[in-house]
Amino acid sequence: MNGIVATIGPPILSLLYGLFSLLPVRQRIVCISRQSDSTPVDFQLIRGYCEQRTPPWEVVVLAKQLRNLLAYLPEMVRQTYYIATSQVVVLDSYCIVVGLLHDRIRVPVVQIWHSLGNMKRFGYTAFGTDEGHSEATALLMHMHEGYDAIAISSLGFAEPFAAAFNVDPSVLFEAPLPHVDLLLSANHRAQQREAILAAYPQLRGRETIVYCPTFRKQPAANEDAATRTLLDAVDFSRYNFVYKPHPVSRQIIDDPRVVTIPGGAFDALFVADYIISDYSTVIYEAGLLDLPIYLYAYDWDSYREKRGLTIDFEHDVPALFTDDPHAIMDAIEAGSFDHATYAAFTAANVAIPVEGLCTERICEAIIGMEKRRNN
Repeated sequence: MNGIVATIGPPILSLLYGLFSLLPVRQRIVCISRQSDSTPVDFQLIRGYCEQRTPPWEVVVLAKQLRNLLAYLPEMVRQTYYIATSQVVVLDSYCIVVGLLHDRIRVPVVQIWHSLGNMKRFGYTAFGTDEGHSEATALLMHMHEGYDAIAISSLGFAEPFAAAFNVDPSVLFEAPLPHVDLLLSANHRAQQREAILAAYPQLRGRETIVYCPTFRKQPAANEDAATRTLLDAVDFSRYNFVYKPHPVSRQIIDDPRVVTIPGGAFDALFVADYIISDYSTVIYEAGLLDLPIYLYAYDWDSYREKRGLTIDFEHDVPALFTDDPHAIMDAIEAGSFDHATYAAFTAANVAIPVEGLCTERICEAIIGMEKRRNN
C-alpha cells in the first residue's frame, strides 16, 4: 500500500495542490496532527494565542488518526487544500501530504513534534529497530522532508534530533511545547485537579498514584503479569491508583480498584501526588510539576534493544529505576525522592524562556517564518 501511495500520490497531490493554489491565500496557520481525532492541547494553545494577538491570525486544526489509509484519503485532500491556502503549516508528527509534496509547498512548514525532551531514537535514527519504521518505507514516503524549521525543548540535544529528522542542526530552534505553560501554572493545576476530583469523586480523601507507561508498538510479553504485580504491591486503603493510557495504546487495565482517565477533557497528571512511568516523556512533565516519579522498568532488557534510546534511563535519570514494584511503593511511603536533583535534570532538557511564555515563543517563531519568507 505504501508503494502505491508513494507512486501515484505525488502526481495526484501535486495536481490538487496546483488547483487549490489558484484560490486566495488567507492569513491563516493550518495545524495538522495524526496523534488523535481531537485537537491536541498544544494546537489549542497556539490557536488561542494567534487569534488574540495583534494583528490576529486565523488557525485551523486538522486532527485525525491514521487507522486505515483508504479511509484517510479524504483527509489528505482536505489537508492539501488548507496547505495551499494558508500562510504557514504546523505539524506535531509526520504528515503524508507534506512528505509527498515536500519540494512543492511554497509556504513555511514548521514541525513542533509532540513530546518534550529527548530520550528515544525515532525517525531516521530508529531504522533497524523493532519500534521504528523501515528505511525503505521512510525514503519511499519522504518521511520528515520539507521542514523549514523544527522546534525542540532544548538545544542541548540538537545533534540527536537533527539526526532523527535527517536535517542540518541549523533548522532547529529552541522552543518548548505550549502545554508547558499549563504545567507551570499553579492556577491551572489547581483548577484541573479540582475538575478531575469533581468528575471522579472517589479519588477524594487519599493520595493518588498515576501510572502512565509509554506506548509500545509490540506489547512486552510480561506486560499483563507486570501490571498485576504492580497492583498487588499497592495499598489501596491508603492510595488511589489512576491509569493514564498513552493516546495510541491499546493496553487496558481491567481492575475495579483502578481508575482509568484517558486523555481528552482531563490530564491525569494534575491529580497526581506520585507518578509511576517507565520510558516516557512524562519524566519531564513530572519534573515541571515537581512530582516524585518512579520508573517501573519491567521489560528494560528487551525494550532498550527494540526501541533504541538516546539516554540511559538506568543511570541518567535521577529517579528510582527498578523492576520491583514493592521497591517503588517502599520509596513512595518513605518519601525518598530528590526534588532538587530532578529539577536540574528537567531544566537541562526543557529550556523555559527567561521572559514570556512558551506559547508566545513558539507562536512568534512560527509567524516569523512567514514574514521572513516574504521579505
